[in-house]
Amino acid sequence: MAAEFEQLQRLGARYVFIVDSIFNSSPRHVTEVCEAILRRKVKLAWGCFMRPRGLTPDLMRLMAKAGLAHIEFGSDSFSDEVLAAYQKDFTFDDILHSSEQARLANADFCHFLICGGPGETRATLWQSFENSQRLAGATILAVVGMRIYPGTPLFERAVGEGRISRSADLLAPAYYLAPDLTAESVFTQLEEFARLSPSWIVGDPPPAYADLVRRLRGRGVVGPLWGYFAMLQRVRPLANAASQS
Repeated sequence: MAAEFEQLQRLGARYVFIVDSIFNSSPRHVTEVCEAILRRKVKLAWGCFMRPRGLTPDLMRLMAKAGLAHIEFGSDSFSDEVLAAYQKDFTFDDILHSSEQARLANADFCHFLICGGPGETRATLWQSFENSQRLAGATILAVVGMRIYPGTPLFERAVGEGRISRSADLLAPAYYLAPDLTAESVFTQLEEFARLSPSWIVGDPPPAYADLVRRLRGRGVVGPLWGYFAMLQRVRPLANAASQS
């Protein structure tokens, strides 16, 4: 990977994103990659997906030294009840710790949430929102429903509950929503969160955001832009931006 970074730098790249879905699943691998980048004297900013567990101050400092600029955490929920239902091996305390390590390392970071999956209720959604207020500097990117894939426990659950047939063609996405929830009700609640906190980005951005993207890219800004979106929401809330577009 370090050799690829070096080649990309020679070719003029200014930013790289590592598409490994959980780059930090092996701390040893992360350490070896970062040390190799430093040995090759690569000066290239990069970002990656991470699981919100197992981050230490030393590992974060090493990644930052090697050029880490942003992190996208696959947190899925900020409710321990829902995380258990999603069969995650981390808790909100782990998410909170990981966020703090990223903040102290001066890395931009966001959390992706899957809202409305197994175990979700209106109460757990509110718990996720309340816990999100403890994540200083974080941007929250929330989607509605958990995608169903063949051969997974969620597939068997959906079939057993009569949500889909066993012969369903899942090439076209199908999403699971917990009982008593609808896509509309979850999305409405997420929009309320976005009005209450500019760190929450929900749904497709209005034209004002698309214009912002064009202007930032035109000025040579690289990397993710969700931090700019959150900043714009602080200046002009999502609801107002949408109504004025």
